[in-house]
Amino acid sequence: METKDPINTAIDIAKTAKAVLPQTTEETDGAISTLIGWFNNVVLFPIKKANITYQYKLECFKDDLYNQIDKIPEQYIREPDITIAGPTLESLKYTFDEQALREMYVKLLVSSVDSRKNSIVHPSYVEIIKRMNSYDAKLFKYLASCRGYIRTINPNIGIKGTNKIFIDTMPEWYIVWEDDNIFQTSASLVRLSKLGVIELMYDRTAGDEGYEMLENSDALKTILKQYQSKNMDKELEIITTKSILYVNDYGKQFATACL
Repeated sequence: METKDPINTAIDIAKTAKAVLPQTTEETDGAISTLIGWFNNVVLFPIKKANITYQYKLECFKDDLYNQIDKIPEQYIREPDITIAGPTLESLKYTFDEQALREMYVKLLVSSVDSRKNSIVHPSYVEIIKRMNSYDAKLFKYLASCRGYIRTINPNIGIKGTNKIFIDTMPEWYIVWEDDNIFQTSASLVRLSKLGVIELMYDRTAGDEGYEMLENSDALKTILKQYQSKNMDKELEIITTKSILYVNDYGKQFATACL
């Protein structure tokens, strides 16, 4: 199968860009003879236009792009899908200072020019990243690095000898990872689930082993002590439901394209 030369690809994109970005035509005509010219005048144009004060950060962004695209064999470089490249660049200019999100956008843009990833790159990924914050991105990166089911629990504080529990005392979902803000982690898990990249399976287990560390967490015990000190007339305990979560197939493809 005949492969398309990257330089010819850049020229084709430049011709298309005249209709899509007419203001870049004069710039592009003089510089499109190289891939660097293509990036400077077509791919990077929306960011340059956004704000001239981003100049230093643009240089960093270009370096990221060049370094990663340089790893793609020439025969696999293709014209990026405008439904991915356009929204990616538009969204990227608002997240320069958010490293985790910026890296995901850059990786998605790089994946969009790699023909080997045609089957996994999807326009909806831009919207997923747009709806994330840096915390979500870091947590998802951790989850994507885990294999299979991830054990989680749904804790509550209950009054011993009764069926009563205290509402909103514990995070809805609890896992152990590098961040100790357990309520923020729980909220982030719910957001990632709403974005469709993970599945939260309440009251579903991956066997009974491996939950002890979660149930005996110092973070949860600290909350229990705080409530016990305010309710000395009652004997309180931590009640948990064993559950699981996992990165689904959509999430796995998103991770491959964006991480």
